[in-house]
Amino acid sequence: MNRLFTPVAPDFVRTGTALAIGLIIAPLAGVLAATQPLLLLAFLGAAMWVALILRGGRSAFFVTGMAVPLLYLIDVRSALFSQALLALYGMTCLHALYLVAQQPDSRQWSRRLVALVVAWGAVVALAARTSASDSLSLRFVVTVGIGLLPYLWFALAASRITDIDRQRALLSGIALGAVVVAVVFLVNSRSLTDGLQGRDAWIDTYTIIGSLKNSLGLLWVIGWTLLLGLRTREWRLIRGALLIVLLVAILFSFSRSSYMALIVATLLLYHDRSLKLWVVAGAIGAFLLFGLPDAVWARLEMTWTPGRGFDPSAETRIELWGAAINAFLSAPLTGIGWGKFSEYLVRTGQAPVAAGSAVYDLGYAHNYFLSAFAMTGIGGGVLSVGIFVAAWMRTQALIAHQSHVARAVQAVLLAVLVSSLFGEPLFDPILAFVFILVLACLVGQQSEA
Repeated sequence: MNRLFTPVAPDFVRTGTALAIGLIIAPLAGVLAATQPLLLLAFLGAAMWVALILRGGRSAFFVTGMAVPLLYLIDVRSALFSQALLALYGMTCLHALYLVAQQPDSRQWSRRLVALVVAWGAVVALAARTSASDSLSLRFVVTVGIGLLPYLWFALAASRITDIDRQRALLSGIALGAVVVAVVFLVNSRSLTDGLQGRDAWIDTYTIIGSLKNSLGLLWVIGWTLLLGLRTREWRLIRGALLIVLLVAILFSFSRSSYMALIVATLLLYHDRSLKLWVVAGAIGAFLLFGLPDAVWARLEMTWTPGRGFDPSAETRIELWGAAINAFLSAPLTGIGWGKFSEYLVRTGQAPVAAGSAVYDLGYAHNYFLSAFAMTGIGGGVLSVGIFVAAWMRTQALIAHQSHVARAVQAVLLAVLVSSLFGEPLFDPILAFVFILVLACLVGQQSEA
């Protein structure tokens, strides 16, 4: 505890504070153990987190990276998910404040990227809360503040993650968290044991952990990309086993956007090594021809056939993209409003038809960028595009200085970009948080040395 308060308080304040905390914690732990074991677990988790911060080094970064993907193990429709998300926001902000106390004067850093990410977060947090409160109220301020906590962590902590070991620890934590989620999915997935085919297996996949659709597939692609990109000669066999787990999970996600993201991210990692590029491309081609499970082939064949054309899912996407463009043109400055896309489809008669009836419960346009432009106007849309442009340029500058971390992050950027063209991964709070953690490894300039 002394180490936590050393930069900001004299001895007598630190000693008195530690005594007061001790007198409060002991009876509180007993009460919680007898009445609220779940709260006690959360309390002990917070204590462990503080211990990690006090220890310093890479531990807290690794735990941060791993904890965010593990939120997918909680049903996103439950009250427990909201509580867990809020707890994680609080822990990461505590970590950021500690980093500021440790390093009050950060080194030179990419202010443009930080400004873009924080502005993007502010737009999303404000837009997402307008439907809950049309006037300025305490509830509105609190909910917006909670939504901004990950971006506050980014603003405070990213410029201080200058140590290459801390960056690798953060990204390794994300990769391992993705593996754990994949293992849980594979163990519980009936599509692996009941011989489900095509659409049945595809639908079954998304009911395993909270009906998350394409989010799980992209998470596993990010884990795959980080494991490949953070090259190390240690633990090769273990890393190979983890890659196999992630590959199987990606295949049985039945997410076509994740398949494309997997291919482009892998090829980007090997594009400057001609021999390995040909080997990887050949291995991918051979696997696509001979190694794909029948259920995955059935899912791919649903996309388009010569006699039928596009499947209903692909046709619906195309219609939604056109509707999103029309929505933006109808209100280019302010957008049609957050969460109003479904209402816009009904009002304008542009709701797509599937199975002979109109589909109205479509909150987004199955394209992150078009959805952002349609709902938040030109400001939110430009910010959404600008983050990718600024982050890509930043990775290029760091790669020129032989940064392997930047190369891995660049491949993740490409994977998220591809997935965003066919879905809305960054409107998912967990994937958005993962994305923020990944971008944080680009801000500091220590890796350029």
